[in-house]
Amino acid sequence: MITGRELLTRLHEEYFGSTDTKPFNALSNAVQKVIAEFKESWGDVEIAACAFVGDIVYSAAGGGGGVTISRGGSLGTILESQEATVSASGYPKEEDVMLLATKSFYNHVPQGVIKAGLSLKTPQEAIEMVAPSVHESGDIGNLGAVVIRFGSDANVMAAPILPAPPVFSGPGQYLRGFRKKVTDIFSTLSKKLPERRIYVNSPADTEVTSQNKKLTFSVALVLLVILVVSIGFGIRQKRINDTKESYESVLAQAVRDVDEAINLAGVSPERSRELFVASEGKLKEIEVRGIKDPNVVSLRKKIDDSRAAILGEYRAPSELFLDLSLLSSGFKADTVTVSGGTIFVLDKGGKKVVSVEAATKKSKVVAGPNVIDEALDLASYEDRAFILASDGIYELDNGKTKVVEKSWDGDVRIAAFAANMYVLDIPANAIYRFAGSGTSFGDKQNWLAAGTRADFSDAKAWVIDGSVYVLFPNSKIAKFSLGSPQNFSVSGIFPEIGTIDAIYAGADNQDVYLLDRAGGRVVVVDKKGQYKAQYIDTEIGNTSSLVVSEADKKIILVTGDKLLSIELKHI
Repeated sequence: MITGRELLTRLHEEYFGSTDTKPFNALSNAVQKVIAEFKESWGDVEIAACAFVGDIVYSAAGGGGGVTISRGGSLGTILESQEATVSASGYPKEEDVMLLATKSFYNHVPQGVIKAGLSLKTPQEAIEMVAPSVHESGDIGNLGAVVIRFGSDANVMAAPILPAPPVFSGPGQYLRGFRKKVTDIFSTLSKKLPERRIYVNSPADTEVTSQNKKLTFSVALVLLVILVVSIGFGIRQKRINDTKESYESVLAQAVRDVDEAINLAGVSPERSRELFVASEGKLKEIEVRGIKDPNVVSLRKKIDDSRAAILGEYRAPSELFLDLSLLSSGFKADTVTVSGGTIFVLDKGGKKVVSVEAATKKSKVVAGPNVIDEALDLASYEDRAFILASDGIYELDNGKTKVVEKSWDGDVRIAAFAANMYVLDIPANAIYRFAGSGTSFGDKQNWLAAGTRADFSDAKAWVIDGSVYVLFPNSKIAKFSLGSPQNFSVSGIFPEIGTIDAIYAGADNQDVYLLDRAGGRVVVVDKKGQYKAQYIDTEIGNTSSLVVSEADKKIILVTGDKLLSIELKHI
């Protein structure tokens, strides 16, 4: 409505700008100049206007608008404009009916319907005749007209034909509100005019005052409002259509991509994930533009609902599993292990080991400084806990008992599997096995196969699930099975993993779990390194290590004096 008022204001200024100019020239010049001005910002602009001065009707049209007259059952074209503005004037007769309309109106409404409508007694009846043809048209945003009838008592009756509001969701709601505002303005302007109809003076009337001219021009302005509104609808609809055209092809391709991704999920997981990521990328291009479209909302829901099945991506917030400081004041978790559903946590500095049941969270202090002189590493098997000291390996059980004598030099790591004890000797590039027998362990045996050469000089972590996985600082993972090296490389992860900060595999688990602090996620791969799932949470960036109990469906994350948990959903 603001732009419509601006146009009317300019037309009023131009028409009344020179009191010396004759009405015919004033109206024609005003229409031509206003169309030229507003065309720069609006695009195509149509104006058809009439002014009643004395007993003469002046009309002008430009930009495609036109003026038609029905007299004595015959239909004649007074004005038919193209780019240039055309003008006409004449004396109306009793029962004459004039039609001011946009080019779109003439294109959509058959001439026979127009002729039949204008031959009826009142403009309201003409509207009822023409309206069905108007409403049946597809694109009617710039379709509008006004019917004027000169009655037998020298009255002038006028009525607008407004296009039905386009049926849209989203922007269409605005157009319906816009049309209502225009109707309200038309009603307000009508109430400001005298209750009696506006008269066209006969030749016998000799008094034509400036006030008469202003009053009759007010009627012309009211009629012009209707045409301007129709033009405004057209411009608004064109912008909406242009916007839709700019993203509809991208949206359609995104829908095809995600549908294909869903169909391929069980057949070709990698191709499925590739299509899914491409679809979401296209959707984000549309969303960043602030597009409001139910089809965009629908695609977002489909992508979000399919994310877990296709990408194996779970945005499950971590929860507090256990506050270790409540169990032992000042406790700081350095190393954590899990076996048979029992979690053991070592505080090296505090010389303490605690145990926690994964299923019930039942916890206790296994040993404290009064038992532990030093603890360099931790291993566990079922409900048994072992610590590494500088002179060997001890089991913690109502005190501590040495179970393995030291037979190595330098930095080592320990792990337990299938009741056996394993030692990773980093300086010697060797792995030793101590076979378990009840509560004791046998002599040291080289676990690596004869002829196998390994380099563990910069190994930072290792785990055993029957096979041995050794993690290096460059995120390389070396896998050994039955003492021999195996091919193992992580693949299919999106986005690609940068630094692997920790690794976990266990005898009771079917998958391998990788901690990616920078990515705020735990990545799950199978035992060949193929991607299966990932769990994303901001708290993961603050953790130092992890263990997993698939039997209890829990990822346990270590962060300072707390254990956090994430529920497993991919198994």
